[in-house]
Amino acid sequence: MSNDLRNEVKLTLAGEERTMRATFEEMCAIEQKLGKSVVALMGRIANRDFGVFETATVIFHGLRGFGDTRLSFAEVGAAVMEAGVVPLASPVMEFIGTSMKGVKVGKPNPAA
Repeated sequence: MSNDLRNEVKLTLAGEERTMRATFEEMCAIEQKLGKSVVALMGRIANRDFGVFETATVIFHGLRGFGDTRLSFAEVGAAVMEAGVVPLASPVMEFIGTSMKGVKVGKPNPAA
């Protein structure tokens, strides 16, 4: 379930509900690490042409955008392997789609 007002998408990873948040810095990091735009990535995901590295990269940087630094990239990758790429495609696609609608400025407010 997403919160479009705060550019957030929830997912379950490593046995815990977590939140990804689209920020300028993290979306740029995703593009840089993958060597492609988020628009191109969205197309690949829609065509089921994506893999573990892409899934882990999006989730890792999405978590960082929310301020969640508890998992290293390797730990996110291991959690992706455990959960499976296909089950995580939906929240990853929702996250990329949310970012393409326009990122709202501001920090997450845990009390809201």
